Amino acid sequence: MNENPVSLATAARAALATDSSRTCIFDHEGRRYVVKRLAARPRRLVQTAFMWWLVRRLTGQRLPLATLALSRATGSMDFEATRLKDLAAAGVRVPRVALMTKEFFVLDYCGAVVQAHLKTWTPETWRSELPRLATELGEFHRAGHWHGGAQIKNVTLQDGVSYRIDFEEDFGEIMPLEVAQAADLALFLNSIPLSGPIVEGEARQLLPQLIDRYCAANPNPEIIALIRRGLPLLRRLAALARPFRRWSRRGIPRVLIMVDTFSALE
Repeated sequence: MNENPVSLATAARAALATDSSRTCIFDHEGRRYVVKRLAARPRRLVQTAFMWWLVRRLTGQRLPLATLALSRATGSMDFEATRLKDLAAAGVRVPRVALMTKEFFVLDYCGAVVQAHLKTWTPETWRSELPRLATELGEFHRAGHWHGGAQIKNVTLQDGVSYRIDFEEDFGEIMPLEVAQAADLALFLNSIPLSGPIVEGEARQLLPQLIDRYCAANPNPEIIALIRRGLPLLRRLAALARPFRRWSRRGIPRVLIMVDTFSALE
């Protein structure tokens, strides 16, 4: 595309001026775009320490705390934009970066997120679409990639074609690849129960099918092995959270569903 960068930047700034959210959709010269602004979020010490401990527990590897504390993802737009360009060059479906500035970047619009589609899908549709997305995540991982935010809110659909969005997190740059991929799988699965029409009973039947589809596309036994090694911690967290379930609409019930689903893998 040969957009005029000055006029595109002006249109993006005008869109941001009328919307306080970090991202907003706007139209310019007959095309639709998404503009995303910088969010300055320093990585907290407790987050850094937890990630160090988790990797150490699951893999036996000691990651340098000084490296973990660095967060290119939260200090500039460069990290996410670079990941988008690198993934596109590798053949991954991601939005094209149309414009970069110090304060924001502009992407091609690639449809609504799956989380929004799910609210209107019929059972026949989501029972076919969600397993397809699980297969695509497995293929993405088998190709050697990681997302860092693989929830269904970070996958869009346009004309039946999926695109991955939101690549702010940089932990996968310094973690073992399989740890980042196991986290992707857990985030993907955890984002589905109690979303739209996926009630608890449906979720408990669906999640094992999604795991099977993922594993068929990415038959790396280390991913499931990592999840199994993390189960004792997950079970303890679930036990602590269970008494508070009645006051949680989705967060705690999702954790409990996930723990039960992963426990069946043993």
